[in-house]
Formats: sequence, C-alpha cells, structure tokens
Amino acid sequence: MRFDYVAQAALVLIGVIHIVPGIVACAPGRAVAVYGTELGNRDQELLLRHRALLLALVGIGLIAGAFIAPVRVAAIIAAAISMTSFLALALTIGFGELNGKTKRVAWVDVVALIALAASALAFV
Repeated sequence: MRFDYVAQAALVLIGVIHIVPGIVACAPGRAVAVYGTELGNRDQELLLRHRALLLALVGIGLIAGAFIAPVRVAAIIAAAISMTSFLALALTIGFGELNGKTKRVAWVDVVALIALAASALAFV
C-alpha cells in the first residue's frame, strides 16, 4: 500500500513534466526557451502549439490517473506511447543532430518512461 503512494506521486510528477510544455500552446514564443527551436513560420508554430496541447492533455490524464483508477491504464498507455514515439523519432533523426535542449527533453523522457513503468507495475 505504501508503494502506491510513491507510484501516485510518480504519475503526478510525470504528468507535470508533460504539462510544462503546454506553455508553448499559450505562448508560442516560449518554444525557444523550452526546445531551443526558433519558429520559422506560422505552420511550425501551429504544429508546435498543437504538440504542446496534446502533451498537456496527456499530463492531465496522468494526474487524474494517479487518483482515479479507471483512468489510470489509459493515461499510462498514452504517456508511454507519447514518450516512446518521441524517443524513437529522435533516434531516427539522429540524436547527435539534435540541439542540447531537445536532447535534454529526450533524456527526461527516458527517466520518466522508467518511472512510468515502475508506477505501472506498482498498480498491477
């Protein structure tokens, strides 16, 4: 039972990690600070803002899932797909081709994915 609290805390923390990029959805100029990426045109702005919004939704789902059991499995699966797909795409592009901030995002995803897996196992 005690480990459930740790698993819940981990889901909340991973949820917050997903919500933070949501700032870009409301303030696209912050993309430079978050990702180290300049917005070249309105199309890129739209794509980044949409990505930020989807990440925030995954984060909200994780936080809800930490406390609402029926939401938990779907939230964990969505987060796992989100982080795994980002890492797979980063590897496809070439990790060395990414700027420092994007590499940091990838490493945060690696750590968060491990914590997510541990949390998922705690609830089994």
